[in-house]
Amino acid sequence: MRLWLRAGVVACAAGAAVSWVLFLRAAFVQSPGSFVPTGAVLLAIVFGGLAISASVAAIRDIPIVVAFAGGLSLVPMGLYMMLFPGPGRWIGLCDFGMLAIGIALVRSDRSGPDDDLSPSEPPPPGSARPA
Repeated sequence: MRLWLRAGVVACAAGAAVSWVLFLRAAFVQSPGSFVPTGAVLLAIVFGGLAISASVAAIRDIPIVVAFAGGLSLVPMGLYMMLFPGPGRWIGLCDFGMLAIGIALVRSDRSGPDDDLSPSEPPPPGSARPA
């Protein structure tokens, strides 16, 4: 179960990162002869990087980082971007997905078959056991 949740976070984070790239592309297309707003570039870099860090945290099974990354990206910009059509709406939905799955991962126990918390075989005789 945790493996599927972690895969869902990776999918949501990839969707958010791609949506930020599409948002940045739209900002460049709408201003062909003038300067692109610096805020659009910085938002895409910061929140795209936050989505990638949530994906890495999900792969490493660090659920609190996934929940924080989803919450940080949802509250300032995700909710605001849900009001826009196109890729902006998907940014907020993917951020909400990361937050919800991160909370589910934090609340779930790690005793599933894909999480091995104990060594699979006993240590060899004569070796020191860790305390």
